[in-house]
Amino acid sequence: MTELFLLHLGAALIGIGKSGFGGGTGILTTPLFALALSGRAAVGVMLPLLILCDIFVLSLSYYRKNIDKETIAVLMPSMLVGIAAGLPVLNIMPDDAFKKFIGLLALFFAVAQAYKDFYLKIDEPIKVNRFIGFALGFGAGFASAVAHQGGVFTTMYMLPQKMPNAVFVGTSTLLYFVVNLSKVIPYWQMGLINDWGLMLGLQLLPPVAFGAIVGVWLNKILNLKAFSNMILLLVFLTAIRLLTS
Repeated sequence: MTELFLLHLGAALIGIGKSGFGGGTGILTTPLFALALSGRAAVGVMLPLLILCDIFVLSLSYYRKNIDKETIAVLMPSMLVGIAAGLPVLNIMPDDAFKKFIGLLALFFAVAQAYKDFYLKIDEPIKVNRFIGFALGFGAGFASAVAHQGGVFTTMYMLPQKMPNAVFVGTSTLLYFVVNLSKVIPYWQMGLINDWGLMLGLQLLPPVAFGAIVGVWLNKILNLKAFSNMILLLVFLTAIRLLTS
């Protein structure tokens, strides 16, 4: 029963994150799936759901017309290189190490985000150096290949620039649509995408769809800071659970 709840919550957060916050809740979804499923099976079940959400978001002109081309040009090439580097690591990583890796990533993000929000309190837009952008893009691709956690790094690049919500979501979605498509064949070859996972994914489509609709609505009306703080707390607690399980 607990596993089913975690899967449905994770699926709803995929929809909310993709359509409302540019994958901003993505750091929480993989840990939730990893708690419910055995290790690497989580990323295989998630990939088709992520791609369907990407297609839904890009079908909305509200987001499709708000894409920052400069960000795409900086991040996309290095993200694809990072994907190529990360896939062999995923192929040999044991399930226990996989869960610890996700937990460490989640904990790192939670601490870094909390430091930025509560200590630095940066309010003015900051233009990120291109070299740093390429490095973050590589990290995003690597983490995305291994655990669908690239949002940790792309957020570090995009958030300081204080982009409007629609631009942040549209740009993030296009980046990860291309990246997620590039993972389909390798995941299939590694056995991470299989008939069992696809059937489970079908059962999770309703909460994903519900989350996507809610995400579009929340993007327009919600105080993003309050939502981000709530997600940050959940990320921290989930990371501790993964690292101690």
